[in-house]
Amino acid sequence: MPRVRDRRGFLSASARLLGAGVLASLVGPRRGATQGAAGVLTVVPLRDGLVQIRGPASNALLLAERNGALLVDSGTAETSAELRHTLNEQLAGARVGTLINTHWHPDHTGGNDAFGKAGAKIAAHENTRLWMSTEYYVDWQHRTYEPRVPEALPNATFFSSDPQPLALDIGGEHVEYGHLREAHTDGDVYVHFRERNVIVAGGAVGGGAYPILDPATGGWIGGLVEAQAKLLALANDETLIVPHSGPAQSRAELEQQLAMLRTVRERVENLMRKGRSAAEMIAAGVTAEFDARYGGDGPRFIRNMYDGLWWTGRLTNSL
Repeated sequence: MPRVRDRRGFLSASARLLGAGVLASLVGPRRGATQGAAGVLTVVPLRDGLVQIRGPASNALLLAERNGALLVDSGTAETSAELRHTLNEQLAGARVGTLINTHWHPDHTGGNDAFGKAGAKIAAHENTRLWMSTEYYVDWQHRTYEPRVPEALPNATFFSSDPQPLALDIGGEHVEYGHLREAHTDGDVYVHFRERNVIVAGGAVGGGAYPILDPATGGWIGGLVEAQAKLLALANDETLIVPHSGPAQSRAELEQQLAMLRTVRERVENLMRKGRSAAEMIAAGVTAEFDARYGGDGPRFIRNMYDGLWWTGRLTNSL
């Protein structure tokens, strides 16, 4: 369960979650993509009727079958109306019966309200529901996060960190989802469409940018490394991996991101043992050779990694 801290204890890393918008895709739509009603959302066909809905801050995924439709993540509150319009076009009047939230951040759950009010089953890890129902203050951002309305909260949650995934049957399609423990947050979920060989990774995989670590809600670099290794074990060379934002990635691209995480983690931990601050690590350029590939917000990535390692007290080797 989420660890409730004092107001200062929640501070910077939790606040940085709104910076997820920085991870908006820098890559244009693929061939075959169509624009949503207001031109903000982009519909990208993946495989056999499975479509990715790309927004400026996050991805959603839609599976439409004869007897039901599944949506993974609901985007931001600002794109909620356009998302519903886009879904109506894709579903020809059919209804989303199940929504899975990959974690609690508002860029992935901002549209929950409408689906909950319409009676959708909203599945998520229990920690996601708890964070969405919690009020807390983010001091460096000078913002209070208010509890979400009851209709927006997940209503089909699970607690287990068991390696065996849960399963859904959507119109005959077998869909599996499971917990990625203490990675991007402490409630991360992946969704695996085995027949179509597609994995939705949520915040556990950065889309053309450094992944966001949110230590205030249970994320840390060790958990993120384990999560990406778990996703790699589920994937093969033909798998499409849908990240936080931006286009779907290959297994090879995820391997490269995981190698980057391990390299930067080792550097940060070595400097922590020498008593260096996060600012000194940033000045030393611990992400320098990766910045061109993963975007220019290496400093936030390092600060959040540093905070998470201190808060968990889990350096890989003792001093």
